[in-house]
Amino acid sequence: MTGRPLKLLTGGAARRDDRPTMRSPSTSEPKRQPARFVGSDSGSPIPRFFLYGEEGSTEQWLVNVESLALRCAQQGWKIEPHTHPRFAQIMFVRSGRGVMSIEGQSFPFTSPVALIVPCHSVHAFEYEIDTDGWVLTIAEHYLRELAGRAPEIEEIWRSPRPIAFTKEQQEVADIRQALLRLDSELDRSAPGCLLAAEACLLNVFVSLLRQNQAGQEAPAASGAGGHAALVARFRDLVERRYREGLSLTDFAAELNVTVSRLRTACLAVTGETPIKLLHDRIIAEAKRNLLYSDMSVAQIAYWLGFEDTSYFSRFFHRLCGEPPARFRVGKKG
Repeated sequence: MTGRPLKLLTGGAARRDDRPTMRSPSTSEPKRQPARFVGSDSGSPIPRFFLYGEEGSTEQWLVNVESLALRCAQQGWKIEPHTHPRFAQIMFVRSGRGVMSIEGQSFPFTSPVALIVPCHSVHAFEYEIDTDGWVLTIAEHYLRELAGRAPEIEEIWRSPRPIAFTKEQQEVADIRQALLRLDSELDRSAPGCLLAAEACLLNVFVSLLRQNQAGQEAPAASGAGGHAALVARFRDLVERRYREGLSLTDFAAELNVTVSRLRTACLAVTGETPIKLLHDRIIAEAKRNLLYSDMSVAQIAYWLGFEDTSYFSRFFHRLCGEPPARFRVGKKG
């Protein structure tokens, strides 16, 4: 299998040249290559990579699927803490077990399970040797496009977590077949192959969405489609400027909408207020730096745009239930 810089449903053909070699999903031993970290963002104290250990630019990629063993065997079945600035991932573990550490939490897991890794989440894994499965990587901007058409997809990426299945469930076979077909379609040049690839991806999302919401009422999505584009623009703006200390009024002005309209759109699409989404992004970055950097609390406050360290500490305490210094000691201890 090969890494594919895809352009799905955008009128452009898939580029087939300059592709790094990858293995197709299988249980056989992958070819071992030196571990490499490329595409890192040195401006952040947290390691940020496009694909863990992958060489070459992935800026045009929309979708990639590969064997879980390709990444893990090369690293001794242990993936160190890192984050992806432009991609979200799903690790579908068909056999084996391990521990997912993400955003300061640890999740032991046993197959079959789907491990959800939203964009920007600091994550690490320890797998049992010879764990079998797939890594599905999706570009963030493509996820936003899909969510604009089907807002319920947002539910999958709301938080990092494992979504567990039982071996007897039909969804396990459905996801496996969809990933194998996705891999095949991405390597083809037949008419309609990109449409077929997106259909396979959506089949995976549907299975995950239904499993995640099993026993619960699906969140009402009525009217959410009309707000999805605005929420996507807001999230993109937050991602670019959350460290600048802007008020919600400033964000709304940048988007040329009222605060009331922005609030209505965010509630319709995500179930959260815009200020909650903004604060969640700030807190996520604060936690990452507290857990995975050597910066002091004062340095982290400054990094996040706070002029007053005491105010930052009160802000963190109010939202997390404890001051940042205690959070750091408690999680590392």
